[in-house]
Amino acid sequence: MPTGIRPRVNEAREFLEIAKDFKDPKEIIREALSNSWDAGATKATLKFHLVKLPGTRRKNLIVEIIDDGDGMSSMKREGIGTSEIEDFFNLGDSNKPYGSIGTKGHGTKIYYKSSGIAVDTWKNGKHIHAETEVPPWESLKEGIVPTYKYDEDTIDGKGTKIVIDGFEGKKSEFASIDALDEYISWYTVVGSFGQYFRIAKRMDVELQPTNRSTPISIPFGYKFPEENTDLSVGSDNYCKIFGPTSIDCGETEDGVKVTVDIIGAILGEANRGSVPHTYEMMGLWLCKDSIRVERKNLIIENVCKGQYYYRAMLVFANCQQFDLTANRNDIRSDQDEYFLAIKGIKEFLEKIRGSPDTIAYFHKKKEEVELRRQEKEKEEEENRIEEKKNDLEQRLNEYKGRPDLYAPKIVGAPLKEPKSEAETALLLQAMISSKHPRIDFVIGEYKTSHGTDLLVEYKSKGIPLFAWVEIVSTLENLFTWSHPPERIHKVICWELGKIKEKITFGDGKEATVTKKGDGRYHLNIGGDSIEVYVLREIIQAEK
Repeated sequence: MPTGIRPRVNEAREFLEIAKDFKDPKEIIREALSNSWDAGATKATLKFHLVKLPGTRRKNLIVEIIDDGDGMSSMKREGIGTSEIEDFFNLGDSNKPYGSIGTKGHGTKIYYKSSGIAVDTWKNGKHIHAETEVPPWESLKEGIVPTYKYDEDTIDGKGTKIVIDGFEGKKSEFASIDALDEYISWYTVVGSFGQYFRIAKRMDVELQPTNRSTPISIPFGYKFPEENTDLSVGSDNYCKIFGPTSIDCGETEDGVKVTVDIIGAILGEANRGSVPHTYEMMGLWLCKDSIRVERKNLIIENVCKGQYYYRAMLVFANCQQFDLTANRNDIRSDQDEYFLAIKGIKEFLEKIRGSPDTIAYFHKKKEEVELRRQEKEKEEEENRIEEKKNDLEQRLNEYKGRPDLYAPKIVGAPLKEPKSEAETALLLQAMISSKHPRIDFVIGEYKTSHGTDLLVEYKSKGIPLFAWVEIVSTLENLFTWSHPPERIHKVICWELGKIKEKITFGDGKEATVTKKGDGRYHLNIGGDSIEVYVLREIIQAEK
C-alpha cells in the first residue's frame, strides 16, 4: 500500500484564484497602503496614469506606489528561509512581525492582475530592482507561475517604489477624486480610528488619479463630530459618543483571549457628514487593524428591536482576533473568536440602547417626525385648498372668455357654446325639451361610465325603434378613442372639428363623411352608415 503521498498544489491556479478574489479593482489601494503602513512609512503616494499602447487606441493603466518605509532586503532570514523581497512575490509567505496588517501573504497578489510588476526598494544601504520576466496575468491564465528577477547594488536610500503596468481594472474607477478619496478614507488604513485607543502612528497619503497632473493630500484618521447632547434646539446637531472602551470578551477553548476595542455615537442628521453615504455606511462596522471590514446592522436590529436605529448609530468594533478571508473583505464567522466578540459587542449596544441620552434623542426625534408630519399635512391641505381656488378662478376666467351660445328658441339652453361632451349633452336635452324639429328622438337611457352613451327612442314611418347614440364635443374626437362603429347608430356633436375626407376608426375601419342637410351628415362605413347631428349647424340654420 502506497504511504506518505504528498498532495500536489497547483501553484498557478492558486495564484490565479487568490488574485481573482479581489473583485473591486480599488482594493489594490487598500493593499498598497496596508503594506506601506506595515513597513513603518510616514508618507505614501499613489499615482494612476493612462499610457497609450503604440499602434493601438488602447491605454494601459499604470499604478505607481511610493513610500518612505523600511524597504525590503534580499537577505535570507534565520528560521524562515526566505527574504523579504521573495515574500513580496511569493504566495502565502508574509512573515511580518506581530501587529502587522498583512499576515497571510495574499495582499500583493492583486498586483499579479497586470502585464508587469517592477519594484525598487532600499534597505540597509542596499538597493534592489526586481521585475517580472513575463506578463503575470497572461501567464497565470495559461497555468504558468510567472518568474521574476532582481539585481542588487550598494546605494543608500529609503523606502519602496512599485510600478504595476497594465493593471486589470476598470480605468474609470481611478479617475474620480471624490470616489477614490471616499474609498481611501473609509476602507483603508487611512480611515483608521486607532487614535481613540492611543495609537499615535499616522501616515500622510497623497493621491493622483488619472485625470490629474498633480497629487492631492488625503487627511489621515477618522474623527467623530464634537459631542453635543443639547436637544433644546432640535436633534439635527446631536452627538453622543459612547466609549472608547476595551471589552474583555473571554477566552476560546484554545486559550485565545478575545478583546474588542469599541467606540460609537448617536448622530443627528447634520452630524452625519463624516459618513459618505448614510444608508450605506451608518450602523455597526466590524473592524480589524482599525480598518472597517464588514457592516453588520442586523446585530443592531436584534439588540434595539427596530429596523431603522442604524441610521442614527455609528459604531466601530475592532477585534484583532477576527480572521479575515483571503481578500480581506469579510470576517470568518464560524470561529469561537467571532462569537465571543459579537457577544461583547451586543452588550455594548445594549448599554447604548438603554442610555438616557439615547432614549432622549429618539424621543425628541419622534416628536420632530410627528411635528413634520402634521406640518406637511397642513401644508398639503393648504395647497389643496389653494389649488381648488385657483382651479375655480381659472374655470371662471375660461368660462367668461368662451363665446356665448345664441339659441333664443331653445328653453334652458346653456349660456355658452359647448366645450365638452357633457355640455353637448345638456344642449341636446334642452333642444329635446324645446321640441326642436330637427331632433327626432328622445332619450331613454344615459350612461357615460362604460359603453355607448345613450339609448334613444324614435319612430320611422310610425314604427317605434331604438338606437345607440354616442355624444362627442367634436366629430373628430370620435376617432381618437376606441369606438367600434358597429355599436353606434347616431352621433351627436357640437361641431365637426378637423375632419378629413377619409377617416379611420380605432379598429382600422375607414369611413367617409357626406352632408345630408343643415347640420345632418352620414358616416359611411362600407355598406352601413351612421347618422351625425351637428348641433352648431342646426342652431345656426335658424338665424
